[in-house]
Amino acid sequence: MLRKEGIDLFYSFYFPSVSCQKGLSNMAVTEERSPAKIWGIGVRQIVYMALGAALYGGLSWVTNIIQLPSAGNVSFRPAIVIPLFFGAVFGPWVGLFTGGIGNLLGDYISGYGIYWNWDIGNGLIGFIAGLAMLITWGRYNNSRNILIAEVFAAVGIVVGIGFAAYNDIWISKLSFATASIGELLPAAGSDLINGLILLPILLVAYNAAVRRFGRG
Repeated sequence: MLRKEGIDLFYSFYFPSVSCQKGLSNMAVTEERSPAKIWGIGVRQIVYMALGAALYGGLSWVTNIIQLPSAGNVSFRPAIVIPLFFGAVFGPWVGLFTGGIGNLLGDYISGYGIYWNWDIGNGLIGFIAGLAMLITWGRYNNSRNILIAEVFAAVGIVVGIGFAAYNDIWISKLSFATASIGELLPAAGSDLINGLILLPILLVAYNAAVRRFGRG
């Protein structure tokens, strides 16, 4: 009799506990894949925006002295991976801020002044890279998701640099050919090489850190 009561008591605690765990797990998955994860702006996103912009601005300043043959101030910029990474992992708004404000900071402290079309262009790079989250949900634990991030990064670079370069047709009075050959090709080419090589490395390293320490 006591044994039967003990078994009944065990089941009365066990099954509700299992149901609760499943419920919490389902809630976590739902939250993980909710639109708010992509489009929401909270304290965490603001922190990532500030961190990303500071990193991009500072690292851009370091390499802005390495100028590429072009019609304008086009520099060798491995730091382009920063808005690509922050966008792909933390969302399009974080990528937009990181690229736009980071470029503004980097150019300003380098003594270039402010070129709003290039700031917006860099913002577009981070924003479009962040649209990869519509498919990956910010998880890069397999080659498929990393490839998706690479595709969005490449599109972002071409669109963003194209926006900046072709606006210089009327801002800096460049011809279409000069904007294409003198700005778009060197800037986009350099960014594609740097970004598409460095982005998978950062994503793999980030995924390893997430698996080891957990995602905050």
